[in-house]
Amino acid sequence: MSENLRKKVIAVVVAFCLVLPQMVFAQDAAGTGDAAKDLDYLKSVMDMIKEKYKGDVTDSQLIEGALKGMFGTLDPYTTYWTPEEADQFLGEMSGNYEGIGVSIYKEDDYIVVGKVFEGSPAEKSKIYVGDKIVEAGGKSLVGASPDDATRLIKGEPGTSVTLGIVRSGTEGTIKIDVERAQVTINPITYKIKDGIGYIKIEIFNSNTYGFLLKALSEMDGNGVKKLILDLRDNPGGEAEMAVMAARKFVPKGLITKLDFKDEDQQDVEYYSSLESPKYKLAVLVNKMSASASEILAGAIQDTKAGVLIGTKTFGKAKVQSVFPILTPEAYKKYEAQLGRKIADGEDLEKLGITPQDSDIMGWTKITTGTYTTPSGRMIDGTGLTPDIEVDDSAEVNGVDVTAVQRLSGKEKLSLNGEGMDVYYAEEILKADGYEVDAPDAKLDAKTFNALAKFQRDNGLFPCGVLDFATQHALNDRLEKLVMENDAPYAKAVEILNQ
Repeated sequence: MSENLRKKVIAVVVAFCLVLPQMVFAQDAAGTGDAAKDLDYLKSVMDMIKEKYKGDVTDSQLIEGALKGMFGTLDPYTTYWTPEEADQFLGEMSGNYEGIGVSIYKEDDYIVVGKVFEGSPAEKSKIYVGDKIVEAGGKSLVGASPDDATRLIKGEPGTSVTLGIVRSGTEGTIKIDVERAQVTINPITYKIKDGIGYIKIEIFNSNTYGFLLKALSEMDGNGVKKLILDLRDNPGGEAEMAVMAARKFVPKGLITKLDFKDEDQQDVEYYSSLESPKYKLAVLVNKMSASASEILAGAIQDTKAGVLIGTKTFGKAKVQSVFPILTPEAYKKYEAQLGRKIADGEDLEKLGITPQDSDIMGWTKITTGTYTTPSGRMIDGTGLTPDIEVDDSAEVNGVDVTAVQRLSGKEKLSLNGEGMDVYYAEEILKADGYEVDAPDAKLDAKTFNALAKFQRDNGLFPCGVLDFATQHALNDRLEKLVMENDAPYAKAVEILNQ
C-alpha cells in the first residue's frame, strides 16, 4: 500500500454498512483484570497451540488471529484486515484501483463476472456479465474464493493477464489477454425523461461528487427542475461524499453531526450554504439504503428539501474510521526510539513518523462515533421512515427492471454478434415476455427470433438485427416496464408532476 494512500485513508471517516462474520476471542468475564496477567495468559495459550497443534503455525499467524477475534467481538461493522484485505476494501472506497474493471462473485465452483465497468480494460477486451473466469495467469480458478481470484486478476497498470473464459453459447474455454490499468469506478447513472431527471447513486466512493456534478450539469443544461434521487440499495461509503452531495440539495443549515468517543478526534458538524434549492426533489429509499446514504436522505427529510418514497431504511448511524496496526517488531522498534508504547500507526503520523509497509501488521475498520440528522434524530437500529411508504418493486418474469441498463446505441449487432447491449436487450425482451434464454451477451438464434418478433410488434422491419431503431424502441419499452412495475419510481413521477 502506497504512502499517499495510507495518508489519505487515515484521514478519511467512513460510514459503510458492511457486515462480516465474527470470531470470538477469549476475554475476562467481567471485562477487567490485571493487564499483565491477561498478557501472560495469552502467551500461555499461544505456547500451548504451538506445542500441541500438529501443523505449521507462526507467532504472526496467532497474533493475527487474536486481532481478528478482538475486533470481531465489538460490533458487526468493526473488523481487522490483513494488508491484502485492506487494499481491496480501500480500493473500492476510493473508487480507483489497479486491475481490469470487473466485479465478481462465486456461483457453485465458478468465479462469475457480475459487472463490467464502463471504459475499463475488461470492457475493451469484450468480457461480459455472466462470463465464468476459470483461469487467470495459467492458474485454475475453479473452486477458488473471490479473494484468491482477485489477487490473481488484479495487478500493476501496464501488465497483462491471460484469462480463461467459459461463456454461454460458446464451446470450450476462450483465452483473453487483458492489459491492466488504473480503473475509475463511476457510481452514478442518470437519465432525463419527460422533463424529469433521474440520478442513481450506487455508493459514496471518492468519485461520487465529481460524477454527481456532471449529472447535475446535464440536468441544468436541459432545464430540469424536477429530480428523482435513487438511493435504493446504496450501502453507504464515505461520509464526506454524502455531505458534499447534500450541499447540492439541502438548504442552508446543519446537514449532520458526527460525535466521536476519542477526545483527540474532534466532533464534526457539517453545514450547507445553499440559499435556495433548485430542484423539486423525490428520494427513493429501501431497507438496503444505509449509513452514508441515510445521512443524505435524513438531511433531505429533516429540512423538507424533498420527499422520501419507498420502505424504511437500514438504520445505521455508526461511523467507522480506518487505522493501521503496527507489527510486534515495529511496536518494539518505536518504543525503543520514542520511549512510548504505540500500536496505532496513526499515532506515529501525529508524531511526524510515517510507518513503512513492513511496519504494518494489518488495518482495522473500527466504530469510532455516531451521527445524527439535522433535527438531532438518532436512527441507528430504527432507520428512516419514508414520507410516502411504497413497497419495493417486484421482478418481472425473473428480471429486476430497475437494474437493467439502457442500450448504448453505439453499434449494430447481427446474428452471433456479442456485446453488453445484447445482454441488456435480452433482459428487456425477457421482462417483456419474449422467449429468450438467460441473458448472456450473445445474439443467438433464439434472441434473433425474439428481436424480429419485437420489431414486428412495434412497427419496425423484422430483421432480427439489433440496429439503432430497435435499440431506441427497447429503451422506450424499458421505461414503460419501469413505470408499470417500479412502484416507488412511478409514485415519485406522480408526486413531481403534481
